[in-house]
Amino acid sequence: MKSNKYLTIGLLTGFIVGGCIGVLAWAFLQNLFAISICAGIGMLIGIVIGTLIDYEKNNHQEK
Repeated sequence: MKSNKYLTIGLLTGFIVGGCIGVLAWAFLQNLFAISICAGIGMLIGIVIGTLIDYEKNNHQEK
């Protein structure tokens, strides 16, 4: 089984940072859904970045 260390780190970091940005957006916009939307977007960005790093790392090790 291949290690997905950066994917996990990207998910956690994206969720935390997205949640913090969502709280700030909620404070200014007073939109209740801002927290969940920003946390979701942060997780998506974390998935993309973590997957790319893991793919490149695993692809480089196989060669």
